[in-house]
Amino acid sequence: MSKHALYRTTGIFGVAVLALTACGPDDEGAQEDLTDEAGQEDVDPDGAEDQGDTPGEIADEDGEEPDPDEEADAEAGDAPELADIEDSVWEASSSQDSVTITSDVPASMMGMDEVTHQDEIDDLSEEDEEATEDEAEDEAEEEETLQVVVAGDMTGEGSVWQLEDLVDYLLYDGGESIYQTVESFIEEYREFQPDEAAGPDPDELREELEAQGSWVDVTTTLGGQIETPQQYVENFRTEMLASAGMDSLADSGITGESENRDGEDVWVYREEVDDEFIEFVITADEEEPLLSEISMDSEGVEISIRFSDWNESEDIAEDEPAEEDVITEDELESIAQDLM
Repeated sequence: MSKHALYRTTGIFGVAVLALTACGPDDEGAQEDLTDEAGQEDVDPDGAEDQGDTPGEIADEDGEEPDPDEEADAEAGDAPELADIEDSVWEASSSQDSVTITSDVPASMMGMDEVTHQDEIDDLSEEDEEATEDEAEDEAEEEETLQVVVAGDMTGEGSVWQLEDLVDYLLYDGGESIYQTVESFIEEYREFQPDEAAGPDPDELREELEAQGSWVDVTTTLGGQIETPQQYVENFRTEMLASAGMDSLADSGITGESENRDGEDVWVYREEVDDEFIEFVITADEEEPLLSEISMDSEGVEISIRFSDWNESEDIAEDEPAEEDVITEDELESIAQDLM
């Protein structure tokens, strides 16, 4: 399972940004119009600002003084312009010590829709013996979502890349060394084995591997493909903007509001058209704003990416396996050949 599969999800965020904001490179005029209009909002039609009047001296249309409480409420709902914090958000988020990134993505985005779809149909049919396969298939259609976890040390000096109960990678040496548990290796092999006659029996292979160690070194096969948390953040930004055809997310014109979610003060930047939306939630910290959640629902595709436990995820990865517990790729190949 490579990081290129995840690029399909990060790229689609860029497409959603472009579609929902309708202000990509080919629509710069529309963006300028929006800017011009925004620049006129606070100009007093009677030229009061030119007369030196203070806001408190300018009566509203009914001749009433502005309500200080209402002004305070309005200010409380404001969030910084994206252009003012965007670079800080990405730089701060990629330079922390550790994080847990949890993504819920459609199986089709990971290229696993056929695998998970049939598994879910089988599971649902087993749970309800009276259900027809068509009924089970209809229900499975709504549940084909996979969870990907990228967590631990930001630089890959002890981080994990996990996909549901199927894939479990452990990264060390700045992400240059990649290990996979024997259990995960067998489950992935079982799911993706194209033909039972094309390789060793999964159960026999498991037995032989467990006799040799508990981890498989998959560095040669997957080197440069499995992301560290830091790479995930950096690649997300690059791929999203490339797909949107933008140099900066601020080019989208998305505006934000201050909110409190789950007891945390955040800035929420959201663009919504009908039932579709794209949303960026950022911790409300002017000195060090961090990603909290990125989500979207566009053209039937729902994706949610949550960033949690900043600087508290360093212990999520197991210690680097001892040499005697690791099955090298040469040893793996030899074991597989003996079972053919």
